[in-house]
Amino acid sequence: MVSVMAMAVNCFRVSQLNELAQDALKSFFGPEVWVVGEIQGLKVHTKSGHIYFDLVEKPSGTTEQYVAKVNCAFFKGSLLTWRRTLQAQGFDRFDLVSGLEIKARARVDLYVKEGRYQLIISEIDPSYTLGAIERKRAQTIESLRNAGLMNTNKGHSIASPPLNIGLITSYASAAYNDFISILKKSGYAFRITLCDTYMQGGRTIREVVRALHTLEKDPAVDTIAIIRGGGARTDLFSFDDLAVCKAIALSSKPVLTGIGHEIDLSVADMVAHTHFVTPTDVAVSLVEKTDAVWMFLEEVQEALGETSLRVLADIQRMVSSLGTNLVHVTKRWIDTAGYRLQTTGHILYRLSMERLSHQRGQLLRLQSALHQCTLGILGDQREQLLALESFFSLMRPSEILKRGYSITLNSLRQPITDTSAVGIQETITTLVHKGKILSSVTGKE
Repeated sequence: MVSVMAMAVNCFRVSQLNELAQDALKSFFGPEVWVVGEIQGLKVHTKSGHIYFDLVEKPSGTTEQYVAKVNCAFFKGSLLTWRRTLQAQGFDRFDLVSGLEIKARARVDLYVKEGRYQLIISEIDPSYTLGAIERKRAQTIESLRNAGLMNTNKGHSIASPPLNIGLITSYASAAYNDFISILKKSGYAFRITLCDTYMQGGRTIREVVRALHTLEKDPAVDTIAIIRGGGARTDLFSFDDLAVCKAIALSSKPVLTGIGHEIDLSVADMVAHTHFVTPTDVAVSLVEKTDAVWMFLEEVQEALGETSLRVLADIQRMVSSLGTNLVHVTKRWIDTAGYRLQTTGHILYRLSMERLSHQRGQLLRLQSALHQCTLGILGDQREQLLALESFFSLMRPSEILKRGYSITLNSLRQPITDTSAVGIQETITTLVHKGKILSSVTGKE
């Protein structure tokens, strides 16, 4: 305690301070310690071959936030030694990737130049990591079973033919090239909607889930395929993640997987509509399904052609038979109609002649009656005319004068019917049957 207080009153250079801190860490933690955490931001230094990453601690049940983080360095020498040890223990493929939970042996150190606290990794326990993967896998399966989602996506029907494919993979990767090559060689018009996605590392889970949601909303996509190349067992942990598996299970479109691992089956494979070992197998399956539809159409076309020929032959025979029958029926109908028309013509002629004869007799009778009636009317009219003639004859002035009547005219030779028609001293003329009398008016009453 005295030495510490003595140092406290001195002034240190930065390097001295960092070196003292480095010594303090070594003294407190000893040569090495075991540390558990999740790898994040893993980077491989190309020239040196060293690996750098952060080791983080996350609360249970979360995927993004962390509560603590420490920088780590896995230098090439220690890395190669560790890999040789793994091979000797039978772990041929054990790759370090972001998102992987590990148990690492490390020296707690402080990088004097930067004053940065870090862990210098010497080895990683593969059994712990694989156990963590299995625990996470078991938890995911249990959660999906409790939610009733293990077989949900299997209930969807794959389009027939499945030509509109939503593809989730890394563009230009071996998996992508193998998949596209198979589809192109088939000669079918496959329509691929690609979601270029990280298929390994810490971004895989987030990007795969986002890609699934994007393709599910695309009306042009009928079937979704998730593919990646082969790799170590530790490469598959992202496809045991609950978020990825839940997105697959709840997708409204059938999801096919080709994760590329022959031995281990990921939970994503288990909840998918159909799982395959490799991307090539997925492509071959799609081509085979399209082949089946094409063969069915060819069979239908062939059967339809044969059926059409048979139907046409039957129709031709039927039409020929109907034509022959129609000729005979038409001839009989025409003969019958002709006979009926001839008979009807004779009947109409006879009835017409009888009718005309009857009408002629009536006309003759009417003519005689009209003649007699006309003669009677004319006789009566003649007698009336004679009577009128006799009457009008008696009414002539000369006849009236014969019966003793006279007509008196004024000086204007107008008949006098009123005393106002003549004046005093006016000479008037009186006509009688034989002669006339001239008089002078002397007075009027």
